[in-house]
Amino acid sequence: MSTPMAPYQPKNILITGAAGFIASHVANRLIKNYPNYKIVALDKLDYCSSLENLGPSFSTPNFKFVKADIASADLVNYLLVAEEIDTIMHFAAQTHVDNSFGNSFEFTNNNIYGTHVLLEACKITNRVRRFIHVSTDEVYGETDLETDIGNPEASQLLPTNPYSATKAGAEMLVMAYHRPFNDKRYFLDDQKLKRLGWEERTSWEEGLKRTLDWYTHNPDWWGDVTAALYPHPRASLVVCWGNFAVKVGLNLSMGGQDWENRSSIVEDVRKVRPSHVFNAAGVTGKPNVDRCETHKVETIRTNVVGTLTLADVCKEQGLIMVNFATGCIFEYDEKHPQASFYSKTKAMVEELMREYENVCTLRFQMPISSDLSQPRNFITKMARYDKVLNVPNSMTVLDELLPISIEMAKRNLTGTWNFTNPGVISHHEILEMYREYMDPEFKWVNFDLEEQAKVMVAPRSHHEMNSSKLKNEFPNLLGIRESIIKYVFEPNKKT
Repeated sequence: MSTPMAPYQPKNILITGAAGFIASHVANRLIKNYPNYKIVALDKLDYCSSLENLGPSFSTPNFKFVKADIASADLVNYLLVAEEIDTIMHFAAQTHVDNSFGNSFEFTNNNIYGTHVLLEACKITNRVRRFIHVSTDEVYGETDLETDIGNPEASQLLPTNPYSATKAGAEMLVMAYHRPFNDKRYFLDDQKLKRLGWEERTSWEEGLKRTLDWYTHNPDWWGDVTAALYPHPRASLVVCWGNFAVKVGLNLSMGGQDWENRSSIVEDVRKVRPSHVFNAAGVTGKPNVDRCETHKVETIRTNVVGTLTLADVCKEQGLIMVNFATGCIFEYDEKHPQASFYSKTKAMVEELMREYENVCTLRFQMPISSDLSQPRNFITKMARYDKVLNVPNSMTVLDELLPISIEMAKRNLTGTWNFTNPGVISHHEILEMYREYMDPEFKWVNFDLEEQAKVMVAPRSHHEMNSSKLKNEFPNLLGIRESIIKYVFEPNKKT
C-alpha cells in the first residue's frame, strides 16, 4: 500500500534520460504548460536519445540541459544542490531487450546502479520531496495468452531477460528507500528443508546465549568494532569554506569559523567523526590579491597558521586532509618573478605541509566554472574587462575537477598534485570562445605583461603546470580547451 504524500508545488524538476523518446515529450509538455517550473534535463546522449527531441524547450528561460551520466554520483549530488532540485522524474535507462543479452553489464550499471546513485543523492542532500521512478510492464514477465485479467500492481515480479531484471532490481531499490527503518520480523517456511532430513539441534534461545558468551570472552577477535555500532553510518566531510559544499553537493559538515583555534578544530572533528577533511579556506584578497599586500598579518593567520593547525589536528586524528592550494607560487620566467605576498604565504605553507604524510595538496590555477554569474569565476572576470592579458596559462575547470578531488579522497591519495586540466590556454583564446558561444558582438583589447605590471600592486602568476601525474591517475581527464567547451560554453550556449 502506498503512503499518501503531502501536496506541494514543484519548483525545480530534474528529468533523467530527458533526450529519450518518452522523457522528451514529458519535458517539452511541462515547459509549455507550466512556465513556473524550472526543468533541468539530464541525458548522456546515448544511442537512443537525441537533442532534437528537446528542440521546443531550448529557447525557453526555464529550461537547462546537462549532458551527464546518472552513474556519476558526485555530479548528481552537485546538480541536486546547485539547481535546488525538489522533484526527480527518473526515465533514464538502457531499454532494448535484445541488447541486454549481449551487453548485460551495461544494463546493470545504468538501470540499477544509476538508480541507486539518484536515490542515495536524494538521501544525502535531503532536499528532494518527490522521486518518480518510471519502470516497465516487462518486470512482470510474460503473460499467458489465455488470460483475460491483467497484472495488478502487487503482482509478483518475474522478469525473463536482463533488461527487465535490471528494471525490477531498480524498483526494489526505489521501494526500499521509502522505508527508513529496519524490518521487525522475518518468518520463513522450513518444511522443505525438514523433508530433506534437517532438524533443529540448538534452540534459538540457547544459540543466542552461546553467541553472546563467545563475544564476551573474545573481545579482541575482531578488534575495535565501535564504528559498526553507529546507526545509519555515513561518510562525512569537514569543509572549512562554504562554496565548496555548493560545488560538490555531498554529505558535508561545515567546520567552524574560528578555524585558527586548535581547540575549535578538535571540537569540530570530535562532533562530526569525519572520514576526510577538505580545506578550501584561505585569504585571497577582495577584490584581488593586492589586498593581501596591506593585510599581511591576517593573510598569515589564515593561509599559514590556520592551514598548518588543521593539518596537524588531522594527523593527530589519523585523517586524510585534502588541501586546496594554488599554482600561483611559480614564476612565468626569470624576468617576471612571482613575489606577491599572497603567493609567498601559500608557497611557505606548501613547503611545510610536505612534512605531513596525511595531506593531499591540490594546486588550483585560475579556476573556471559553468556558473557564469559567479563574480570570481575566471571567465566572468575576463568578460568584464576592456583589456586582457594575452599569455597562455594552466587553468582548472571546477565542474570536471572538483568531483575528481572527492574521488582522490576516497582513494586516500596524498602528496602534491598540479590540479589543472592538461595543456594551456590564453585569455585571448577563452574570449574568442566566449564570443563564439555567448556573445557574437563581444570585443576586447589585449595587452602584455609590462602593461599589466603598471596597474597591479602585486605581481601575478602566469605559467604552465605539468598535470601528467593527475592525468595518469585519471586517464579520462580532458584537456583545458575541451573541458571549457564541454562544461562551460556548451551548457551556457546562447541559441
